[in-house]
Amino acid sequence: MNTFQSYRLSHRAVLLGLLLGAASASLSVLADDIEIYLHEPTDPVPPNVLFVLDESGSMSSGSPSRRDRQEDAMRTLINDSDMDNVNAAMLGYTTDTGNNGPLFLRALSGNFALIGTNRSNFINAADDLETRSYTPTVKAMEAAVDWFRRDRTFTDANGFATTSPIAGTAADNWCRPNHMVVLTDGLPNSNSLTDGGAYGLDSYENSTCVSDETSQFQNGRCAREIARYAFNTDLEPSDAWQGTQNIVTHTIGFDTTDDGLENFMRSISDAGGGSYYPATSTADLISAFTSIVVEAQQSIPYAYTAPVIPFNQDNAAVSGDRIFVPLLVPEGETFWKGNLKSYTITTVTSNGETSIVLRDANGQSIINDSFEFISSQDHWGSGNDDGDPLVGGAASHMLAAGSRNIYTNVNADTSVPLSDSTNRVHRNNTLITNALLNVGTDATRTEVLDWISWQDALNVHEGEMGAPIHTQPSVVDYPGGHSVVYLPTSEGVLEAIDADTGQELWAFMPSDLLDDIQTLKNNNESTVPHYGLDGPLTVYESGNRTMAIFGMRRGGHSYYLLDITDRLNPLFVTQISDPDPSSSGSDYDTLGQTWSKPLLARMYVSGSVTDVLVFGGGYDPDQDGATSRVDDDQGNGIYIIQASDGTFIRRISNSTSNVSGMNNSIPSDVLPFDVNRNGTLDRLYAADVGGRIIRIDIPEDGTSSLSGGVIADINSSTSLPYRRFFNTPEVGYYNRGGRQYLAVLIGSGDRASPLDQTMTDQFYMIKDPNVWAAPTSYVTVNYSDLYDATDNLIQDGSDSQKLQAQADLSEASGWRMDLEHSGEKSLSKAVLYNYAVLFTTYSAERSGELASCEARGAVGTSRFYTVNMTSAAAMFDGLGGSEGTLDGNDRSRLLSMVGMPPTPTLVFPEVLTDDSQTGGQTGVSVLGSVVKAMVGLEEVNEWPLQLIPIWWEEVIP
Repeated sequence: MNTFQSYRLSHRAVLLGLLLGAASASLSVLADDIEIYLHEPTDPVPPNVLFVLDESGSMSSGSPSRRDRQEDAMRTLINDSDMDNVNAAMLGYTTDTGNNGPLFLRALSGNFALIGTNRSNFINAADDLETRSYTPTVKAMEAAVDWFRRDRTFTDANGFATTSPIAGTAADNWCRPNHMVVLTDGLPNSNSLTDGGAYGLDSYENSTCVSDETSQFQNGRCAREIARYAFNTDLEPSDAWQGTQNIVTHTIGFDTTDDGLENFMRSISDAGGGSYYPATSTADLISAFTSIVVEAQQSIPYAYTAPVIPFNQDNAAVSGDRIFVPLLVPEGETFWKGNLKSYTITTVTSNGETSIVLRDANGQSIINDSFEFISSQDHWGSGNDDGDPLVGGAASHMLAAGSRNIYTNVNADTSVPLSDSTNRVHRNNTLITNALLNVGTDATRTEVLDWISWQDALNVHEGEMGAPIHTQPSVVDYPGGHSVVYLPTSEGVLEAIDADTGQELWAFMPSDLLDDIQTLKNNNESTVPHYGLDGPLTVYESGNRTMAIFGMRRGGHSYYLLDITDRLNPLFVTQISDPDPSSSGSDYDTLGQTWSKPLLARMYVSGSVTDVLVFGGGYDPDQDGATSRVDDDQGNGIYIIQASDGTFIRRISNSTSNVSGMNNSIPSDVLPFDVNRNGTLDRLYAADVGGRIIRIDIPEDGTSSLSGGVIADINSSTSLPYRRFFNTPEVGYYNRGGRQYLAVLIGSGDRASPLDQTMTDQFYMIKDPNVWAAPTSYVTVNYSDLYDATDNLIQDGSDSQKLQAQADLSEASGWRMDLEHSGEKSLSKAVLYNYAVLFTTYSAERSGELASCEARGAVGTSRFYTVNMTSAAAMFDGLGGSEGTLDGNDRSRLLSMVGMPPTPTLVFPEVLTDDSQTGGQTGVSVLGSVVKAMVGLEEVNEWPLQLIPIWWEEVIP
């Protein structure tokens, strides 16, 4: 097996080491950094949403009554400002005097209208909900579909004739999505043919309706067929109306535990491309309504110009001379596709200069001067890919050869391998029930399981791989010369790919993601992807076992731990999550979205040195769109678990430890510290989205309590702009002239809103004077305690200004420096070597004014900075300005690449020696004489090598 690095840094003069760095910290209509791939117009089109609400007599049951709870939920939804840009209508359905009485269908709100400008009308409609008689669900659905159709007119019980919301100029309205929400508290009725033609429905749009137990026989007959027709039919097939003007149907089963009703409502949403939501309380209804509206707002099928995805070293993995590069294709759909390709990484020396290059199977370069992929043949492909990320690679080998080895953890016995039939995702595995898949019928269960396992008759999912949006592969070398590349994807699986052939050996889908398969299969239009397993992956060894732990990022609030010691027979170890999110009190009840990468360390636990994993508490989505600092209730902690089996050790937080000020979520990686290099953890540094730096001190003998606190706060005043940290701090040691401190280095930038142009973000150096031991009290450095180094007076000022700047800087608790370009953000970790602080920034610009139904990728600018750790002054003449004068212009330079730049990397090139240097051993590689700084494959700086180890306390000589 490989020996995996823990948290300790080692100085290795290995040229290819640049590609082994950890991925940078990544991370609602949803705000996220995917906006750089696909962003909509400033004023997105409103979706059309029809609420089909039950007014049957049974809605008067309960205390408070179901009618009152339905009304309260609708009022809350309508009053939400996020509903302003929703074009909605409300249809109430029941019968008049009984099962044989006439239908009573009411257009409660009148015709479709924007909620934001018609709020009082919608509130009055919610107040007007009634309780009358029976539940004609099928006829209500038929009327609802007619309301959307311009070739039909639906007239309600009061004689009101409805107008289709599919209207207006096609160019500005064709991309409006159409959704309807069908709510009921009881089984369908009033559809029996014996009740007369006014009720009976046994066929719909030339389809004979199926009568079976799931449809509740005749009373629910045709409900599925209506939903299927609405989802699969283009209601405006003319060329002017691009795409498909269909209707997505969602269902809500309200305040019932009747399995027959659950299956009936699920079967409707299955057929209608939507989702089923059970609900009992007002809060449940609000949650269901909100989820449906958010999905509708995100399902706009814009005309979409795909962006270029450049090479990014942070996302790649290297084994020997092979580099494994994950690729993705952003789309205006739920299921983003991706790939993993294998290339050769090598070096080329010309005129004494050594460069790193990536070659394909034919020895040709794979990227151009802008670091964009060009036509090539990866080692797993069968020919040139014409620059298409989805051609060749591992995806080209994802074809069913009998069946796919896709596993889940439905067998409660974790000693049973995932490869056992009881854990296989397959139609024959009876442990995978309709309920686990959230489907209503056995037929739908078979459809979704055949699709995900590559056994569907049309083979539509073969050759498809989920997108690695924020994830990074990891390579494990096994005995016998076998290597496996592991990679989580948006499909919701951890891929295990044979490194030699590109074949998928197996894939693991957690059991709590099984109900997402139908969503992936439907693949509805969406401005945001299904994230699945989009979090960090850590592979490590502990106790002679090879383990893999991976998170979900935007996909959810869990980590999953597998034992992958046997490359073909993995074991599920545990899931790390809150077992009951509806209540508090568990070890993980504040675990946020799992963005932070678990890092391996060793520390004393109960008197013994133990392998542990340390990670931040995650991201609280309440931060999306926040304009001022408020406390988070998710992610505001640091977790330590046992590496061998995921056993909880402790949560460090305001409420559980002797630490105060941990008020905001920590989505970035935590920086573990071994101060005295004895192999055990004694300190942690972390940064939160509230702009704080947190220090935790851990007694090495394990006998004393840990301590910690906030050592810096860049938002110490409410008058300051709300700046956030999404990066891991870098720390270096200063010791000169009798002064010593730890320099904590980090840049600000809201990763969740990369297109924001209103904030001036900054880079910081904060002095932590307590180098070797925990302080008696944790003193917070405030924003006003930092010297403003933006104007670079210490280098560019007059003689008097330089002297004053030196004095001010000496007395200050660190420095801050504006990122001076519009929208510029620091979104990757800084790197420190010999006083030089290296970091990258990204500033995105929205494309020009977009048409109503047009979306495109953002235009972005990447920059590389090198500044002096002690003063923020420029260090290298000519870096960004003219040579001959070292000044503030030499702090940064533009990068050639597009998109978010990766973390800078230090490279220590090897050179071939002659006989005089090696005692006759011609051609032996030895350490060269320079250090190269690189961003991806772009060389950005070079300076003479100083032979110093890169242990943290020796970074600064």
